[in-house]
Amino acid sequence: MTTKLLIADDEKNIRMGLQAMIEREFSGLYECVLVKDGMEAWQHVKQFLPELVITDIRMPVMDGIMLMQHIHELEPGRRPLVIILSGYDEFQYAREAIRCGAREYLLKPIVREELFGALAVLNEELKQRNHLIYDGVVSVEKDRPAGASAIVDRSGSMTRAIQYIHAHYSEDLNMAVVSNSVSLNYTYFSQAFKAYTGLSFVQYVKRLRITEAKKLLECQGGKIYEIAANVGFDNAKHFNKVFRELEGMTPQQFRVQNQRGN
Repeated sequence: MTTKLLIADDEKNIRMGLQAMIEREFSGLYECVLVKDGMEAWQHVKQFLPELVITDIRMPVMDGIMLMQHIHELEPGRRPLVIILSGYDEFQYAREAIRCGAREYLLKPIVREELFGALAVLNEELKQRNHLIYDGVVSVEKDRPAGASAIVDRSGSMTRAIQYIHAHYSEDLNMAVVSNSVSLNYTYFSQAFKAYTGLSFVQYVKRLRITEAKKLLECQGGKIYEIAANVGFDNAKHFNKVFRELEGMTPQQFRVQNQRGN
């Protein structure tokens, strides 16, 4: 079964180049559609529901940020996963794209290994999403109405909870807010989330925030305290503590070792 992939970029050579690289590396996996601006991309998203979108940030008619904002308004189950493309001088745009829910971003010129790595991560996320849907359907058919609905409800609730966390991690986020967003009891949600993800709610959010911070640290520009705030930390001291705890180094040390263009 192929995955619908939409590639949006106003430069034809980039659109064609991305398609060629992807089809060589992932032969038969993707059904690619190419569009030249954000408006055309949005029309395609609404009509054909691609599962993945690769989009440039700066495009005519509608830019990538506005496209992301429109996608974010869709129901969670209809939102494609998005990879953003940006230039070195577009740090603010890249940061805004992550706030809008972009899963990955890649700096131009595109490095094929980074592209393939990003797609591999998102392919796995799609597999998990589809697996949950399949399990839910099978459970309902085998065991309706006793018990299966609880399994399906929990899987669906956890999927929605994770989507909510990824969309709002940069805000003042806590478990009460997220459990309410999926209409689950606080205590039950805590147990179900740990069973579903293998991490406590706090651990999951910490890891997500640090993952997103690492992406920003690899870009040119941006002060450490600004990055801390943009991924949801209330102060730079706490950000530094958590970053060192998870990565074994400070954010500044990570930036020196990994900043693009060095």
